[in-house]
Amino acid sequence: MENKEKIPLVFVLHAYQPITQKEEIYNRIISKCYIPFLRKLLENPEIKITLNISGCLLEKFATSYPDVLHLIEEGILSKQIELMGSAFYHPILPLILKKDQRYQINKQKKLTYNILGVNSSVFFPPELAISGEVIPQIVKEGYKIIVAPENINNLKIGGYYELEDGKSVFLIKRDKELSNNIAFNQYNGNVDAAIKDLRDQYDNQKCPILLAMDLETFGEHHKRYYNFFFDLAKSTQMNTLSKSIGEFPLNKKIKNFLTSSWSTSDQDMEDNIPLPLWNHPFNAIHQLQQSHIDFLERVREFIDRGEWFDDYQSSLYSCQFWWASRDWWSPELILTGLQLQRKSLVKMIDGLPKRSKQIIFNLSNDIIQRIIEIVEQKGEKNEDSIRNS
Repeated sequence: MENKEKIPLVFVLHAYQPITQKEEIYNRIISKCYIPFLRKLLENPEIKITLNISGCLLEKFATSYPDVLHLIEEGILSKQIELMGSAFYHPILPLILKKDQRYQINKQKKLTYNILGVNSSVFFPPELAISGEVIPQIVKEGYKIIVAPENINNLKIGGYYELEDGKSVFLIKRDKELSNNIAFNQYNGNVDAAIKDLRDQYDNQKCPILLAMDLETFGEHHKRYYNFFFDLAKSTQMNTLSKSIGEFPLNKKIKNFLTSSWSTSDQDMEDNIPLPLWNHPFNAIHQLQQSHIDFLERVREFIDRGEWFDDYQSSLYSCQFWWASRDWWSPELILTGLQLQRKSLVKMIDGLPKRSKQIIFNLSNDIIQRIIEIVEQKGEKNEDSIRNS
């Protein structure tokens, strides 16, 4: 293996904490993951990554954790970190209105430039949740490359997707199996086993392999797991996405495009449930959560945009749905999301007559109470979040 050329990799890392995150959890993740990972990255100037930091987290670094922000700045200056665009509050983009998609993408772009002086051409959809309807909003903000889940179509690597106005964007697919093997520590720290699988895949596709996962994988999800990352990096050739894109086959055109995410299984696609962890049709909590969001959308149509607008955008964050899914369950975090939605509603209708406010509150309360009843019925354990909902 030593005589062979190093396997070219693109490593996309996604850093995100919800707007509702507790301070003690911020402190833990920063000390166990972000700071040690970034320090080790700077100690190895030959290693390059493509990094997405959700806007709400980047803002938190700027206001409360300057040490982390300084390390990121050093990585950008040394050309070891390529920053990606995304959506500021980490909403599931296919589930929100087009004008909200554009607001969140633009807000993240502006903040990244204002804090770090960076304009990026590469884009990371939260949870890699993407649809054909979302792409124009991304392209309008100047992005040229989008990381996408594997099962959007049957092309091996990805290709160009043409919009109705004649513009096009390159969608590059995440290698789901190899990314998940590393993200869930399936190799049990064995770098040689990972290299073997990466070599087999590279020999098969003859172009750089794109791996994408949470940055929190390395130190938060798995203790000191950043050591595995850097051992792997030294045995491969890691480069940034935009620099490596020339080595991908760029002549394919995407004709068919399916809505999907990085958590969507092939079975989900067969069942026509493209976003199962956030909008499962048989999950009563999901449907009620979406109903409350829809209700807020209808109310805002009759109210002038005001100081409530950004609070409303923050209440679209993905975690509240994820914690009500088939895989994850937290009554506390489901209700935290509802509280954030309710807070934005209170601000939204502040100037309305008392009777109008009461009618709106009553309609909101009806939906919220139904969610609370289901959550209380399930208790602390969600034995079957789909069939029993």
